[in-house]
Amino acid sequence: MGAELADATRQQLPQVKSMLTQLGSVESLLFKGVGPGGADIYEVKFEHGSAEWRIMLGQDGKIEVLFFR
Repeated sequence: MGAELADATRQQLPQVKSMLTQLGSVESLLFKGVGPGGADIYEVKFEHGSAEWRIMLGQDGKIEVLFFR
């Protein structure tokens, strides 16, 4: 994980942890494709819901962009 994303993750960790805890265990993961900005798009199904995740790697192979909703 890149430094900027790591800093943002640390700041948002309580909210992210709460949201993921409410969703429950991961049941399945499906690669949907690559978005127009270059991020890989995944559909993640959890025990109590689902979320779309977008992940993009930087030149150094570290995660630079990570969104889920």
